[in-house]
Amino acid sequence: MHRLGGRKIFIFGFIAVLLIGIPVTIYLVQKQQETRSHAEKSTNVSFLPESSASAPITKNVGDSIPLEITVDPGKNLVSFVKLEIQYDPDKLATASPSAFVQNATVFPSVLEGPIFTPGKIAVTLSVGPDPTKSIQTKVKAATVTFKALKSTPPGTPTLVSYGATTQVLSIGSNDQASENVLSSATPATIVIGGPAAVISPTVPVPTEVVPTAAVTPTEVPSVIPTSLPTPVPTSVPTTVVAPPSANQAPICTSLALDKSTGNAPLAVTFTANGTDADGTINKVTFNYGDGQVSDVTTGGGIGTAATNVTSPHSYSAAGTFTAQALVTDDKGGVSDSASCKQTVTVTASGSPALPTPTIAPTGASDVAIGIGAVILTFIVGGGFLFFFL
Repeated sequence: MHRLGGRKIFIFGFIAVLLIGIPVTIYLVQKQQETRSHAEKSTNVSFLPESSASAPITKNVGDSIPLEITVDPGKNLVSFVKLEIQYDPDKLATASPSAFVQNATVFPSVLEGPIFTPGKIAVTLSVGPDPTKSIQTKVKAATVTFKALKSTPPGTPTLVSYGATTQVLSIGSNDQASENVLSSATPATIVIGGPAAVISPTVPVPTEVVPTAAVTPTEVPSVIPTSLPTPVPTSVPTTVVAPPSANQAPICTSLALDKSTGNAPLAVTFTANGTDADGTINKVTFNYGDGQVSDVTTGGGIGTAATNVTSPHSYSAAGTFTAQALVTDDKGGVSDSASCKQTVTVTASGSPALPTPTIAPTGASDVAIGIGAVILTFIVGGGFLFFFL
């Protein structure tokens, strides 16, 4: 009886320990999780050269504007950067499909993009799976190059800024896998002037030199000639007007697309860039290669000497298509048909899609593991004491 009573006391004590220990364990693990989730946000992203409203970057229409994207991790260990770069498409254009170039030494992996849409560039960079390669000092992450399309009003510069979806992840001991540690994002401030003025050469005007020495009068002949010389008429030069120079055809400098492969129906956004040396561009024609053609006559710099025009298109059937962009100027000139071509490959809708990489979630699993370990310890210890006391 004494042994049975002792076992009952032990069982009640064991249950009491469970009732007290489990909530305490949950509370402690949750507090630890909460502490770990509050990482310090100290990473900054910015552009070089540095600029501000009082000291902007100054360019003229037609100039190239290269900007370096820098990442200063602060106290974080940066492993992942998602950039959303915003700009005014009426004032700026991306120079070419290679307008965005990542620093492969620092960020060897491009997880997404770059995706070019009107007024926005989206790209996601990563250091890769090796945590020892995390960014711990200020680095140049990439370079993006713009072209100045139109002058800015006096006192109103145009900005190249980072959008709301810009995100930086860190792999420090106090950082969660999905916690944004971005502290600040500094834009680039740009002032665009008109085209550079052409200065005509100055033709020197000869100056008549008057001699200062006294002129000795000559002797007047005593015989006055009876006949005067006949004046010779002076011919008036005829002004020759040069014939007007021939029109220079515009140039399609690049044709970019946000994706080139995928299952039908496949939505693709095309971006064409073009210039005209002696006039303006009136139209950009997109031939998608599947029998569909689209003319763009407004927006994107149409009516100026440089354009950055975007056109969306959806491919409904499978196949390989050659898309093309043609640029037409105000005098009817058309760009070379051999330039600005891209190939789009569309597979049938039943084809398997590429798997999307996922990151294993953390947080709740840590709590479950901690609770399970505590309960298992109590059960094993209680069973041992119950049968051997």
